[in-house]
Amino acid sequence: MIISRKIELDYGHTLPNSFSFCNQLHGHRGIVVATVEGKIIDREGDPQEGMVMDFKFLNDIMMKHVHDVLDHGFAVWKNDHEDLAFITKRNKRVVITDEPPTAECLAKWAFNQIMPHLPENVTLKNLRWYETPNNWADYEG
Repeated sequence: MIISRKIELDYGHTLPNSFSFCNQLHGHRGIVVATVEGKIIDREGDPQEGMVMDFKFLNDIMMKHVHDVLDHGFAVWKNDHEDLAFITKRNKRVVITDEPPTAECLAKWAFNQIMPHLPENVTLKNLRWYETPNNWADYEG
């Protein structure tokens, strides 16, 4: 069985090598959708009986390890020295990425933030990172 949970967050980033407006410091209202797979719990009397996992538990993991790390913060590339110095001086919430913080990079980052915190019987199948309502990246690990 496959289930998905969605959260939203506001974040900023810049893509210094981009030929478009993305080379400016700017922000997005991001949407993050985690899709997990597992067997339906069939232990009689279990509070999660009939579920892969409780949506609340998946939400809690996503909020703690993605939202609360980046919401109202900035994702900045470690090789973008000028912006990195400015952003880390001005902001408490900063995610420093190993590659430019594109939707693709942030989907991979969020996947790796969530995966280790899932129950043993649940697998993260896909992480979808919406940069805008019309643009997203999917990462499957």
